[in-house]
Amino acid sequence: MNTFFWISYIVLWLLVVPLVLLNLVLFRQLGIMVMGTARGVNQSGIPVGRKLPDAVTTDLQGSSWSTSGLAGTAAILLFGSPTCKECAQIIPDFTRIAKKHHVKPVLLLFSSAEHAASYISTIGYEDEAVLVTSELARQLDVQVTPYAYAVDGSGVIRHKGLVNSREQLEAYVKATIAS
Repeated sequence: MNTFFWISYIVLWLLVVPLVLLNLVLFRQLGIMVMGTARGVNQSGIPVGRKLPDAVTTDLQGSSWSTSGLAGTAAILLFGSPTCKECAQIIPDFTRIAKKHHVKPVLLLFSSAEHAASYISTIGYEDEAVLVTSELARQLDVQVTPYAYAVDGSGVIRHKGLVNSREQLEAYVKATIAS
């Protein structure tokens, strides 16, 4: 009886540990799916239909950059991080799709200037890139990456939320020019 107990105890723990890890992975995926739905998107970020607020930060060279500089231009703002694997996978599509539809791509990085410059160089990104400070993240209500705002020429947010695929990027860019 004692041997049976210990064997079953060990087997159960060998089953429980992988199940816990699998649940953590599934919860992450569920979070991504919920954030990609209207319900999840409405719970975070600036609401669609509102103007993008004036917010100021710096570019990678230390010069001032402001969201008000986007006035009159349809733009897609992609928030990323050098440590975000999904961001690195969609940035080439981000640039290509934005340019194809004549929408200005702006990459906003949660990073230090040095780390961001190294990252930009490594991935070969050549368009506008700026740094996200905690103040800018608070003003634009962004907490996760890769997160995007599609802004039309009048500065109104037309689409927002997590962006994990080329198809989602296409939808965001098209939303800026459909208005």
